[in-house]
Amino acid sequence: MNTSKGTRAYHSPLRTEKAARTRRLIIDAAAEVFAERGYAGATMRLVAARAGVSVESVQGVGTKAALLVQAFKQAYAGADGWRSILDEPDLLAIMSLEDTREAIAEYAAFIAAANRRSAGLWPAVRTASVSEPGVAAAVSELLALKRQDFLTGIGWYVGRGIVDAGADPGAVAPYLYVLTSQETYDQLVHDWGYTVEAYTRWLAEAIGKLGVSTDGLPPAG
Repeated sequence: MNTSKGTRAYHSPLRTEKAARTRRLIIDAAAEVFAERGYAGATMRLVAARAGVSVESVQGVGTKAALLVQAFKQAYAGADGWRSILDEPDLLAIMSLEDTREAIAEYAAFIAAANRRSAGLWPAVRTASVSEPGVAAAVSELLALKRQDFLTGIGWYVGRGIVDAGADPGAVAPYLYVLTSQETYDQLVHDWGYTVEAYTRWLAEAIGKLGVSTDGLPPAG
């Protein structure tokens, strides 16, 4: 008579939590290393040293390219995957503010905080996308999502009287994209010496003049 019993996989919440913390620690360390060294200069050994773990632990999170994508996603979206900015509760609260000038100021601060988190990482991502298909695919996915967000978001500007109802979204959206982009943040803060506070004021003023600035601009393509 067979008295053997089937074994059940052991699941430890504490072990799972510890693994999640270690993974987050590694990704945070990777974000710092990529921002400081760029994609070419970053190594798994440097990430391991910064995180205080073994190289094997870093490799367990993913390849160098995958680690870069995860680091950028965590810095940009605070999650493992991209999500529409229009699904952000904080942004929805900003868009609901009655005072348009206050809403613009809060939106500018929201964008400044996001760009500040990912400063240094975006250039590394762009560089890696040239030679790493996985990074290129992630960039394409993000840009497609951002493009749709900006096109959809034009309705808010029209509703607040910032942009004329007859304006071409295909001309307004890319202009707003450039204003709020990581590249513009980097150029003003790093190249021109703007403080983050000055950048935020600059962005709010530029957004407030969005209708006048885009009048007559051709759409993309």
